[in-house]
Amino acid sequence: MADIKHIIEPERLGIWTAATFILALLALVAALIGLNRSSDLMYMTQTEVLLLNKKIEDVKLAGKAPATTVQPAQQEQK
Repeated sequence: MADIKHIIEPERLGIWTAATFILALLALVAALIGLNRSSDLMYMTQTEVLLLNKKIEDVKLAGKAPATTVQPAQQEQK
């Protein structure tokens, strides 16, 4: 049975274990960063939707179109 060829040599098992653990920690950090970013994006999206709904309600109550601050390019050339 001394002729068994291991995929990972027993002498290097500690290095492989440490490398695998470090890789798992990096994956965990990447996942946590992704969760944080998606949470922030969800918050910003909900805020934008609430602002747009408020603008729509204001337009409905006022009965006119909202004043735009950006002039079309054709009017600027005149």
